[in-house]
Order: sequence, then C-alpha cells, then structure tokens
Amino acid sequence: MRLLAVALIMTVSGYAAADAMLRIRPQIIVTPGSEVRLSQLVDGQGLSREMLAKLSSISISKAPELGEKQELSNSNITSLLRPLIQEEHERGNTKIHVVVPKTVVIDTTKRELTPELVRMEIMQTWQPLCADCRLEIESLSLPRITDIRDWTLKLQAELPHGSFSIPVDLVRESGAMTAAWISGRLIVKREVPVAKRVMNISEHVNAEDFKWEYRDTSYAVDSAPAADELAGMHMKQGLRAGEVLFRNMLEKERAVRRGDMVQLRSAEGAWEVTISAIAQQDAFIGDVINLKSPKSNNILVGRVTGQGEAELR
Repeated sequence: MRLLAVALIMTVSGYAAADAMLRIRPQIIVTPGSEVRLSQLVDGQGLSREMLAKLSSISISKAPELGEKQELSNSNITSLLRPLIQEEHERGNTKIHVVVPKTVVIDTTKRELTPELVRMEIMQTWQPLCADCRLEIESLSLPRITDIRDWTLKLQAELPHGSFSIPVDLVRESGAMTAAWISGRLIVKREVPVAKRVMNISEHVNAEDFKWEYRDTSYAVDSAPAADELAGMHMKQGLRAGEVLFRNMLEKERAVRRGDMVQLRSAEGAWEVTISAIAQQDAFIGDVINLKSPKSNNILVGRVTGQGEAELR
C-alpha cells in the first residue's frame, strides 16, 4: 500500500494542548457500492453536535466495487470542510486543530495494522503541534490480533510526555468491534542552547558561550531561551560544558540600582542632551523608572537602555 504524505494543517486560530480536533483518516474500509459520508472519514474530539450532524449529512462518493480502491484529493476534502469549520468558529469553538492528508483512500477489502501506518498517522497529528521539533517514536507496540479488517486511532491534539498509550478501535473480520491500545515512547527533540564551557554562578551570559543543537527535551519541565533572550542575563546556577541551558537557570542583570547615578539622555532632532540623575529604584533594561535631578530635586521619568543609562520619557 502506498504511504500517504504528511498532513496539511488548517487552523481557525492558534491552538494549545487538548484543543478540539478534526482529523481526516487517510484510509477507510467501506461496504462495496455503499454511500460514503464525510463522517466516516472523521476522527474528532470536542466538536459540537451541530458539526457532527453536518458531517453525517454530507455524502462524498459512492464506494467502489469489491477489491477496488478510490482516492479523494486533499482539495476535495478541504473544500467540504472549510464552510463547516467556519460555522463551528461562529458557534464559539475558536480553536480547532484540523488534519487532512494529501489523499484519502476508500477501500473495500481490509487495512492492515502495521507499524509504518500507525507511525504515519501519529506523526500526521502530533508533528504540527510542535512545528520546530523533531519527533521520533520508539518501542512501538501494537495489539496482537490477526483478524483486523479496519482500525481507528483515537488521537488527541496534544503531545504526550515520553511514554504514551493510544486507544484504538478495531473492526474484526466478523464485523465485531474490539477496543485495544497502542503504546510507545515519543522523543521530542528541540533546538536548544548547549554550553561550550563551564558557566559559573553569577557569570554574565553571552550568545558566543553556547552552540545550538537538537536535544531530547521530552521530560523537560522548563523551556530553553531563544538566542535574542540571552542579552542582559547572568547565570543563576552553574552549568557544565555540554549541558542544556534552560530559562530557570538565568536571571536578568540589574542595569540600574536604587541610588545609582544614571546618565539620562534626551534627544530631539539633531540635538541630544545628557544629564546625571539619581535612580529611585532597581531596574532592568527596558524598565521605566523615576529619577531625581540632584540640582533641582525634580522627579524625571526614564526608560533604562543599558548599564547606568536611561532615555527621558
């Protein structure tokens, strides 16, 4: 059987973990010559009753004869889904993760439950949830049942942390339904900063001290900072060479401390005036603080732009 490509994703708006999901199955098994409805293709969660009723009311094709297959293109499916998704959005369900494969196969014989097809369907749903990640599945375990005619994974629109168990509905050759589980481990690799050398507590952080590599972050409880977030930071704890830098290891450096003399600039056109003023509070770069003029005792307001520097507001 030809494997299907990675899914096209449509979203009504940005989505978070466990949002509503509408996933189109890449292959379904139907009775020869029967009417195929859109609901037969859908594996969904969190959809409204109105949406489910609409899916059941739409006929998409007549099933092929016994032993034959039929393919539906991505464009055919998405054209049917777009108005339904819009209606669901208007009902207030604003976050829907929609997965549509490049083609959908309508078959009349059977669909083997193989590791390759299971991996493909899992990745089709999970990879878009972390577009900048590299996902890998290991130790995949399938039900030891031989007389399977069709199957449906009950996937959710959220990434598991490490080991996973996914319910799967099996249709036996006799037509009987059987519930089973598919298990494995998901490895989530993200591009993270890795220390080139030992970083000591309270040491100022520079981007040059780190290299960016894809590392397994499946069990990480914190996220890694972006390169542009390292400026103005120092280490809150030590870090060995080769270890990953996470946000909770960093602390902002105070650019100004209460009582410091700050160079306060005021620019207008080609003119720039700089005066000295006393900081009335501790502050980081970007903070807006009060400063006192030592000559007039007037309170001025400035935005901190660097170590001991501010810009008049």
